[in-house]
Amino acid sequence: MTDNFDRCTSCGEQILRGDICLRSSKDMEQIMVVRRDHGVEKKIPLQPKVCSKCGAVSFFVRNPDSLKINSSDKPVDPGFRSKPILESDF
Repeated sequence: MTDNFDRCTSCGEQILRGDICLRSSKDMEQIMVVRRDHGVEKKIPLQPKVCSKCGAVSFFVRNPDSLKINSSDKPVDPGFRSKPILESDF
């Protein structure tokens, strides 16, 4: 099944066109998806979709590949050491 980004996930109607942003009301910062793994922190902004009929709001990430951690990413904390693998991890 393929997702249609131009249609509402609730009622199937058309999504509102135009520049729609998602920001927090306290500090006017953009709301982000944050992934923390191996001491690396990756952030990308959430993108909202608003239905023109029922007003349902859903969120998506434009480029989910940018959340993947690769060898060129550096840990946020330079002293980061991953925890040792324990027998209880299996």
